[in-house]
Amino acid sequence: MIFFIRHKSKVPYYRLTKEQCVDLLVRAVQGYLPEHEWHAFIGMNIRDNEALDVLREQCLLLDEFGVRGTCLVDGHSCVSFNKSGIQRLEVLLDEWRFKTDYLV
Repeated sequence: MIFFIRHKSKVPYYRLTKEQCVDLLVRAVQGYLPEHEWHAFIGMNIRDNEALDVLREQCLLLDEFGVRGTCLVDGHSCVSFNKSGIQRLEVLLDEWRFKTDYLV
């Protein structure tokens, strides 16, 4: 038990802001999001913000059904989404672009 508690805090996690996630979604919709950024985003937990982790999980699900593959853009391997994937990304982008954190 002590081993788990001691090493759980050292497990890597992703620390992002809402603005960084919106930027990632914009670049995904526009077709120039590098593949390594997409996989880093969907592959690591965001433990300090539950709402952003829900977004990450939605993108993880989108990765299974909405990714067509990769394409080269300016010499970089970028994620290519199918039509339904782009539509879902646009919905998420529209939702997150204007989302505000309110304290009650």
